[in-house]
Amino acid sequence: MTCPAENNENVSVSRNLERWILILAVVFISLAAFQTMAATTAMPYIVEILGGKHLYALAAGIVFAAQLMTTALSGPWVDAKGPKPSFFTGAALAMIGLTIASLAPNIEVIVVGRALQGLGSGLLVVPLYVLVGNFISKERQPRYFAAFATAWVIPSLVGPFLAGLMVEYLSWRWVFGFTPVVFMLIMPMAWSQFKALPKHQNLQPLRALNIFYMSAGAAIGISALLVASSNKGHPDLKTIALLGIGMILVAAFAPLLLPEGTFKAVRGVPSTVLLRGTANGCLMAVEIYLPLILKELHGWSATRAGFVLTMSAISWALASQLQGRITDEKKRSRIPHIGVALQLIGTTVVFPAVFPSISGLFILVGWFVAGFGLGYLYPALTVHALSLTPLQRHGEVSAALQIADTLGAAFLIGIAGIAFAVSAGLGYLAYGVPVLIMIAILCGAVALTNRIDPANV
Repeated sequence: MTCPAENNENVSVSRNLERWILILAVVFISLAAFQTMAATTAMPYIVEILGGKHLYALAAGIVFAAQLMTTALSGPWVDAKGPKPSFFTGAALAMIGLTIASLAPNIEVIVVGRALQGLGSGLLVVPLYVLVGNFISKERQPRYFAAFATAWVIPSLVGPFLAGLMVEYLSWRWVFGFTPVVFMLIMPMAWSQFKALPKHQNLQPLRALNIFYMSAGAAIGISALLVASSNKGHPDLKTIALLGIGMILVAAFAPLLLPEGTFKAVRGVPSTVLLRGTANGCLMAVEIYLPLILKELHGWSATRAGFVLTMSAISWALASQLQGRITDEKKRSRIPHIGVALQLIGTTVVFPAVFPSISGLFILVGWFVAGFGLGYLYPALTVHALSLTPLQRHGEVSAALQIADTLGAAFLIGIAGIAFAVSAGLGYLAYGVPVLIMIAILCGAVALTNRIDPANV
C-alpha cells in the first residue's frame, strides 16, 4: 500500500473540507469503538435471551476473523481505486451486518450479521488514513491522527454503560441497531463531502492479491476453531475435525501474513510483532469472558458488568499517555518488560473471581492493572518496530502490526472458546480455564520481551 509519507505532496483541499474529513472520520471511529465495547458488554445477556450460550465464543470472535480477511484486501484496493470505494463498501457491509444482527431471531443470525460487520470493518481503517495522508497538509497530520486515537477513548468509557442501559431498559437489539441509525443520519452529509474530494492521485494497478488469499485461509481456519468451540463437553468427531482443519489452516497461512521469522521469535521486528499480537490477543480473549463471569457467577447486571471494560479503557488511556512522555531511551527500553508484567499480574488477579464465593471486585482491580499494562506496552511496541525499520518499509511494518493484532485476537479467542467448551463439565471452574491459558501464554510473552531488540544491541 502507498504510505502517506511516500507521497511527494498533498493534493490541496479547502480548510472547510479538511475539517469535514476530520469530523466524519472521528464520528466513524467513535461509532466503531462504541460498537466494539457495547457488543462485548451485552453478549452474555444476548446469548442467554436467545438460548445461544453454546455459540458465545463464535459470536464474539467471528468479527475479528472476518476483519482479518478484508484488512489485507483494503490496502491494494485503495492503492488501485482510491479510498472512497473501499470506505463506502466497508461502511455498507458493516451497517448491513449490524442491521441483520439487530433483527436476528436467533444467535445463528447474529453470527452471520457479525461476520458481515467484520468484513466491512476491515475495509474502513486504511481509507481514513489515506484520506489524511493525501488531502491534509503534513503540518496538520499529527493533529488528525491524535484525534483518531482520542476518538476511541470516550466511546470506550461510556459504551459499556450505555450498552448495559440498553439491555436492561430498552432492548438488546439497540446494541446493534444504534450504530446503523446514527450512520443513516450522517451518511448524506458524508456522501456530499466525499464527492467534493479531488480524485485520488498516483493510482496503481491492482496488485496480486496473494496476501488476501493468505489472510482468507487464516480467517477460515480461525472460523473453524470458533465453530469447534460450540460443542460443549467431550469433543465428538466433527469437533476434532474442525479443530484439526482450523489449526492446519492457521499454521499454513498465518506465518505468510507476518514478517519472516515471526513465529520463530527471531530477534528484532519479528519478535516485536509477535509480542504485540500475543499481548493484544490475550487481553481480548480474557475480556470477552469477564462480563460473562460477572453475570453467571456473581449475578451482576449488564450495567455493572460493563464497568469492568470502562476501568480497563481508563487505565489504557492513562498508560498510553504516560509512556508517551518518556523520552529517555534507557527508560523506554524497559517499557515492554513492565507492560507485559503488569498485564500478567492483572490477569492473574482476575482469576480468583471464578470462585463464586470471592468478590467480583477482583475482576475490576485486575482488569484495571491489565489494561494499564497493555496501554503502556502497545504504542511503545509500534514506536520500537518502526525504529528498527527503514523508512521505506514503515507501511509494511505498520500493516504487519495491525494484522498481528487482529490475528492474535481472533486466534486466542478461538483457543479460549475451545478450552471453555471442553471444560464445561467442571462447573464454575470452566470459566477459569481460558484465564489460566492466557496467564500461561503471558508468561511466555514475558520471556519474549528479551528478544525484541536486535542481536547486536
